[in-house]
Amino acid sequence: MRPQLLALRAANQYRTRDIMAYLGLRYYFANQCARRDRWAEEVSPHLVINRSSSAYFQSLHFKDIRVDGQVGYRDIFLPGPNESFAEAALLAECSRHAAFRAPDFVFSYRLAEGEDTQGLYKPYFTGLQERQQQIAAVCKADVGQIVRYTDIKRFYPNISGELAISAWLKACDVAQIASLFRDLGTKLLANHALVCQNAAHGKGLLTGPMFSHLIANLVLRDVDETMSAAFPNRYFRYVDDVVLVGSTVGVAAGRAQLAGMLSELGLDLHDAGAGKDFELAARDWLIGEADFSGNDSQGWMFFVRDLKQFLISQAPSRANLATKFSEEGFRIPLPDYSVEVSDARYQDRFFGQLRRYPWLLSKIFRQTTPSALLLSARILRTEFTERLLHFLEAGQNLDVYARKRVISKIRYFAGRLLYLAKAEDLPLIAERLRQYPELVMLAEILHAVGTRDITRLLKMGGNAAQSAAQPLKLIPGEITCQVQSWGPAERQGLAILRANGISVAGPADDELNRFALWNERGHQLMQSGDPFIQEVACLHGISNHPRHPAILQTALDRGEELAFDATTPIDTY
Repeated sequence: MRPQLLALRAANQYRTRDIMAYLGLRYYFANQCARRDRWAEEVSPHLVINRSSSAYFQSLHFKDIRVDGQVGYRDIFLPGPNESFAEAALLAECSRHAAFRAPDFVFSYRLAEGEDTQGLYKPYFTGLQERQQQIAAVCKADVGQIVRYTDIKRFYPNISGELAISAWLKACDVAQIASLFRDLGTKLLANHALVCQNAAHGKGLLTGPMFSHLIANLVLRDVDETMSAAFPNRYFRYVDDVVLVGSTVGVAAGRAQLAGMLSELGLDLHDAGAGKDFELAARDWLIGEADFSGNDSQGWMFFVRDLKQFLISQAPSRANLATKFSEEGFRIPLPDYSVEVSDARYQDRFFGQLRRYPWLLSKIFRQTTPSALLLSARILRTEFTERLLHFLEAGQNLDVYARKRVISKIRYFAGRLLYLAKAEDLPLIAERLRQYPELVMLAEILHAVGTRDITRLLKMGGNAAQSAAQPLKLIPGEITCQVQSWGPAERQGLAILRANGISVAGPADDELNRFALWNERGHQLMQSGDPFIQEVACLHGISNHPRHPAILQTALDRGEELAFDATTPIDTY
């Protein structure tokens, strides 16, 4: 049975965020009945509301290199699979009520609607593009204006549990949402508050669960509306990033007004003049007007679209394509869609389409071939290398806005070259990236894949290990690992690599690595005192071997998006 809408949304959303959360969902959906929307809407909320303990996986994501040289991490809390599925139903219900939808001047975490399957929220890049277009229109109307960027410090951790529940209940009252979903949201926030208290993390709202994004937007609803009224069509917010456009005096007053209202909520802006709080003339801002136009990404988007079409329509040729990519040094992950397309109903529909639209035959089987995909990959490798070198030549002595733009471009091209560049070129690229503190994690990912030495990678946190795992497992050979001290971050990174089927020497005495390795005593984890480990171990079930590598190699459904972990925003919490 095909997974229904909510299962696809949950899987696609958490696939890009954390591989452990995604694995839990895949084991959950191994139960055919649990793939139904009705299960998400009726069974999962009931289980969450009546559960005495909550299940969250505390994932350590790289944040920065501190002044003492140590790695700083973000604590990301990922809900267990049952809660993730209930959350999908809750957010779908909220999307049906205007009280929960983000206003037009808030561009982040807009709820998915209708038949959207890409995630619980609309794609983040769509919001960025729209914000850019609207800022450009305002700047062009009067180039004598000022554009001010500012940013809220530690946004999610600084939202208190009291604020979160107040915003939630207020929206529920306006929407008159069904009591089941009102109670479900209330229970989720109670879980957040309890975990925050036990883990000494923040003031009451967890960073990581998708429900937190909805709550954060609701908490700022009054602030957004007041600021938008003061700056009509010139106030723009994306998560914790705010842009104001207007006269120098007006923008300064607006920033002070924003800071005052946020202070009443216990929130603070970054210091004025720092890297996240700066201003520039509108005419200077317009130099970067086309930064999110899609010109840079069009070739990659077409390549990924054609790749997925090939994997679905010509599943038996997947191995041939993998061989061709490998022979030329590409490390392109190719999930297996063969189980899905072997479904008789899919084949009937597919061949029915070919009969109705004969031109599809030419496009799919003559234009989307291994040779055509290989040619596209070669062109992208050359083009992206040239573009990356061009932006690296820009140097580091740029003003704040120019640097912000260049870093974004470097991150885009270097992230994709992780899959496209020749392995021997990756350490050279990594060395150039290390000159930019903002790109140090990406540098270590490229270095690890190019050298197969993961010593420095593991301390960068779970998001770094997940990004490196896809290309690492496509290159044969031994992994070098000389970690001297196995802290929580190193152990999480180790478990993520092992879950992907990568053999690495290291400790196996903690429960996460025991789950990843799943040796003959793996079933004992079903009695774990950690609710997350216990839940995913029970869903994994009795087996002499880990099922994770096979799960990660196969697609849940043809509606599952192709995931390129180094290019997805897994560090944008």
